[in-house]
Amino acid sequence: MYFFLRFYDFDQIAGQSALYKAFMWQPISSAPFDRDLELAVVDKDEHHALVFPCRRIAGGWMNAGSKKRIDVSPTHWREWVEKP
Repeated sequence: MYFFLRFYDFDQIAGQSALYKAFMWQPISSAPFDRDLELAVVDKDEHHALVFPCRRIAGGWMNAGSKKRIDVSPTHWREWVEKP
């Protein structure tokens, strides 16, 4: 299942494949270790994105800002983009 950013117009990014892929949710199994990511989690049967950047670490995840380990079970990831 894929999710899109709500505040971006899909038609504006659909023709730009690299940008399009950056905004698409990817399966958590493909999450990289070397960059800040936005994570989608399920809470009470609803998907939502965490509001802070995360990094994949051995055995789990950490808050990229505080560098503290977090206890989450994300379902999807995408590139972290600073929100205005």
